[in-house]
Amino acid sequence: MVKNILIDYISFVKNFETLIHKQYKIADDQRIIPGMDFPYGKKGEIENYTYWFHGSGCSLEADEIECHYDYNIHDITFTLWSFKQFIITHPKYKNELLLTDQYLELELYKLIEAKQLFWKIDGGVVWQVYHYKD
Repeated sequence: MVKNILIDYISFVKNFETLIHKQYKIADDQRIIPGMDFPYGKKGEIENYTYWFHGSGCSLEADEIECHYDYNIHDITFTLWSFKQFIITHPKYKNELLLTDQYLELELYKLIEAKQLFWKIDGGVVWQVYHYKD
């Protein structure tokens, strides 16, 4: 089940990023981050998404579903808290009683062992942050 939630989480982010890239004609290999040279602001709306860029992260809301993530060109990183916010605000998953932090950590770790998900490594330090690579 956690793998399916992860697929929905990543799809939610990718759908948003696809909309931003298309709307503002941004190259697929260009990172989306707000700044003086970008036509979209730190906060805004695109189709059904409300977004807010902050630091290296982005917070999204669509159809009352919250999604928080850090972005790179093609990679997505997220914390357990971010993933859980997605779950508890998603109508498909919010009533799942078995999805405790410990259960989610164990299931996400299984995805790391299967090399479908990775730990974020920055400057030789392994962070307790999950890293999804395309």
